[in-house]
Amino acid sequence: MRLIFAGMSARQTLTLSTFITQRHACCAIDVNPLLLKRSSLACFALLTSACSFFVPRSASSNETPANNALVIAPARGFAYMPALDGHITADRIANTATTSILLKKGVGTVVRDAVVSAWRKSGIAVTTHDRLVLSGRIEVLSVDDARSPATWSMTVCYFVTNESTKETVYVKSNTVHLYRQKFTNPAFALDDVVKLSVDTLVRDPSFHQALQPVQ
Repeated sequence: MRLIFAGMSARQTLTLSTFITQRHACCAIDVNPLLLKRSSLACFALLTSACSFFVPRSASSNETPANNALVIAPARGFAYMPALDGHITADRIANTATTSILLKKGVGTVVRDAVVSAWRKSGIAVTTHDRLVLSGRIEVLSVDDARSPATWSMTVCYFVTNESTKETVYVKSNTVHLYRQKFTNPAFALDDVVKLSVDTLVRDPSFHQALQPVQ
């Protein structure tokens, strides 16, 4: 584009325009390559560090890993004996108050899920290479809630079975008691009493021995 400035001849204007064009070209060529490279690296570092704050969380699995670990049996492996004996329905907990305690799922399913959660938080290491399966028989589950605080009682007989040899390597019952407010959430209270039961299980030396490889 040719510019004509007031008071300048066409020849002078052409000379000034040529000087400006050449000056801009020199400025474009004089950019320091090292400075440009460092700026590019700095921008890349900032972008990658910013992206690291948005790493997606992996979806949690309901299955316990089978390799070198204790596998929790499915819900059918946690039999609710009071229901099997016909004393109560599978989704109900025996209690002393007039208002019954009814769960949204069967007791066996709820207890099994709580066992999975408590086991994962226990941090117990399994060193045997055999596939071990933990199951349970819910023998007693009751709530004395006629007065406050209510007493939750549960007795579970735990089994550890070696699926490779079909041998039962651990059998033991434990009974736990938990005190809660009378009008507490039954799902939360049941989860807590199961956690207490699993804590008792993992403190048993014979249970630890069952998780070790056969000498």
